[in-house]
Amino acid sequence: MKELNIHEKLNIVQTSLKVEKGHKNNFGKYNYRNLADIFEGVKPFLNETGCTLVVTDEMVEVGGSNYIKATAVFADHDGNEIKAYGWARESVNKKGMDDSQITGATSSYARKYACNGLFAIDDTADADSMDNRDHLSQLKANTKGEVKTRTNDMVKLKRLSNSVHFKGAKTKAGLTIEAGVEKWLKEKDRTQEEVMEKYIQLKDLEEGFKQENKKEAA
Repeated sequence: MKELNIHEKLNIVQTSLKVEKGHKNNFGKYNYRNLADIFEGVKPFLNETGCTLVVTDEMVEVGGSNYIKATAVFADHDGNEIKAYGWARESVNKKGMDDSQITGATSSYARKYACNGLFAIDDTADADSMDNRDHLSQLKANTKGEVKTRTNDMVKLKRLSNSVHFKGAKTKAGLTIEAGVEKWLKEKDRTQEEVMEKYIQLKDLEEGFKQENKKEAA
């Protein structure tokens, strides 16, 4: 079997990794997975592919607000690597938490979503409990050529641009928000960082429209 490149190795992890949502939020009545679950689930595949996962984060100011920008790096022994980013806004005040706890919780959230993007984990639906590690050898054998990896950042941005709260809103160029985002994406190849920065800007804009709608309805 030929030596796999970094994209093929990541493809194996993305198509094999299953992380069950084994925790339940009793207040919100939903199931969820945490960062530790993802780390535990991916370890066998790191061993199989001979790769490493390193996750770091940093504080970034965007529009006067503090965000944690997490970076997940999937790397092989030849020094090749693929990165994915996750962003989380630091809450100004969270009841029952001191400043260090707020930052720590935000860091965990951002790191989790960086890993979600890197390993193509969909956090909008419950993952099944099926373990696909038995298919790892077959996936390796069937992998041919370079496999392009994808994250869900662009999909999330396009979905947000179609928010009901943007109905009737126009950009400076006279386009709808959705058309403006589509044009922006097509202008050139955008990095994950650029896409997430645009997502944060759009999320803040959506929040502004929500507040305006509440005032008008009051």
